[in-house]
Amino acid sequence: MAWSKLGTASVTGAVANTSWKELARGTLSSGADTINSGTFTAKDNIMILQHNINSGAVRTGLRFNADTGNNYAHRRSVNGATDATNTSHNRIVADTDVDGTDFTVSNFTNVSAQEKIGILHRIHQSGSGAGNVPDREEMVGKWANTSSQITSVQSYNAESGDFDTGSEIVVLGYNNDEADSGTNFWQELASVESTGDNHTTGTFAAKKYLMVEVNVVTTGGAVSQRMTCNDDTGSNYANRDSKDGGAESTQTSASSINGGFNDDLVTNSIGKTLMYVINKSDKEKLFISHSISGESAGDGTAPTRDENVFKWTNTSAQITKLDFDNNKAGDWASGSYIKVYGAD
Repeated sequence: MAWSKLGTASVTGAVANTSWKELARGTLSSGADTINSGTFTAKDNIMILQHNINSGAVRTGLRFNADTGNNYAHRRSVNGATDATNTSHNRIVADTDVDGTDFTVSNFTNVSAQEKIGILHRIHQSGSGAGNVPDREEMVGKWANTSSQITSVQSYNAESGDFDTGSEIVVLGYNNDEADSGTNFWQELASVESTGDNHTTGTFAAKKYLMVEVNVVTTGGAVSQRMTCNDDTGSNYANRDSKDGGAESTQTSASSINGGFNDDLVTNSIGKTLMYVINKSDKEKLFISHSISGESAGDGTAPTRDENVFKWTNTSAQITKLDFDNNKAGDWASGSYIKVYGAD
């Protein structure tokens, strides 16, 4: 399982500790070109959270177990553009970012006798303020080692700039037969079932990393999903999204965010969104979001997908509340819910 109880409409009783545990963390106390996780106990599944605070030009690459050989290959697309590839490379490398911050969530399988394959999603701040649209990057990569598991991770910069103070890499993991022990990294902060047009998480504890799940069942007509943070309805949001792999749409200086669905959800349908957020008080809040809209019922209609990145430009407070508002004719129906998980 990936998340304990994730996907249920309510949680009762104690949650089993059979999910993502923190294995290692590296945080810079001064500028540098590398962030090292240190050595950790191998797990079957690895999640890597990277938050880079960039000074100058930075081009991030992932390496495993201090392997600097040409044993990596990857494929990436920036803002939906044509894929770029590298083979026989010395790291899994992202696109160049200049100043600002970026946030990446990666998931790797970690079986000793198999190549280590991973899916990576990244948001680049791309300039401060709501007038600057963030960039998004989709990547897949592999480490071709077939004799050992990943037991350390290094984030490496090959450009002229540096990772600045506070840049961080967090490694999570769990085994397929994980025992009920320890403490899950992702802790539930809010769980709300909601119907109608206006939906709120209420106030939840401030955490550096957030994972948000939204499940929407529609009734009575089309439904939209506009999101705000901490009741802020000022022009303090910017976003970029793509529907079904199509052309990018962008918004700047917006008063709310497209909270997961590029288009309206049709009536009597279902939609689901999963977001990851870096939520540091003094930095713009960066979101990575993926959504599915079920569309009309039955196997004769293909679902639609949305891939979004967005930011809330507040740099003085952490997110402690999310609101989702519908301005279309339909409503959220029974079975709709919002869940927020977090960790420092």
